[in-house]
Amino acid sequence: MLTDSTRPTRRTREKHGGKKPTVEARLLAAMERRLEQGQRFMSLSIEELTIEAGMSRGTFYSHFRDKNELIARLMGQVTEEIVDSAGTWLATRENGDRPKRKDMEATMIGVSKTFKKHRAILSAFNDAARHDETLSALYQNMMDTICARCRQNIAAVSRSGASRPGTGNDVADALSWFVVLYLGRFSASRNGAELKRMIAAVAHVCESAIFADGQV
Repeated sequence: MLTDSTRPTRRTREKHGGKKPTVEARLLAAMERRLEQGQRFMSLSIEELTIEAGMSRGTFYSHFRDKNELIARLMGQVTEEIVDSAGTWLATRENGDRPKRKDMEATMIGVSKTFKKHRAILSAFNDAARHDETLSALYQNMMDTICARCRQNIAAVSRSGASRPGTGNDVADALSWFVVLYLGRFSASRNGAELKRMIAAVAHVCESAIFADGQV
């Protein structure tokens, strides 16, 4: 738990060149700390989160109506981080270019880092979503965003003539779910050479499913 002596001050943030964390960022970090300590996702109370984040309940309610709105905003933030960390392969396509085969491994490295960073909340959220309709809808929204970006990029590869015949939306959705579930399950527990082999294997599966032989 953060105390007055451990919480970053304005002076220490400026000294290290950092910006003041947003309310959302502080609550996300607080939630992940509590989850890593073994607390169950659905049992976390607003009081526990605000104490862990070092803020008042008044500050919380000036930004969120309730815990559900907080969770929705946090999942939106995590989704943005996943998309951003994927780089080229989940980028918005507007100028007719396409992602390259050589970029796939860098994408998997970025995504695996995000899953490592948010392993506690993503794992807890995935488990809780099986039993809660609201959480299930939020998880589906995250996947819909990732699938839509993947569809867009695979379509760009197809238009360039570099994809395998029949590579379309179904392949994009299957690969999106494969990457999220596989990296989400194993990224946190693997490091070093083992992590590199896993990333290379996932990249190989995706490359082989998308690109025609000899295409780059």
